[in-house]
Amino acid sequence: MNSFFPMPRRERVALFALIAFSVVAFLPIFGEASVLGVAAFGWLMAILLLGSPAILLLLVLGESKRGEDGAGGPEDPAPDP
Repeated sequence: MNSFFPMPRRERVALFALIAFSVVAFLPIFGEASVLGVAAFGWLMAILLLGSPAILLLLVLGESKRGEDGAGGPEDPAPDP
């Protein structure tokens, strides 16, 4: 079944990359390691907190510079006469 609003390829890649990073960040391997006195889990969460909006903002800005009309939603229907 097709989605109602198709997702552009760049946004789909960013979504899967953020999900993969989240899965890796929550692995128990990073629970005890520390960098500069802060747990590696904290660093990974900070990267996720600051990185995900920055990545998506760059995607939106890049999309607006190319002149695309968003996600390609349905067109407005013509009014009935």
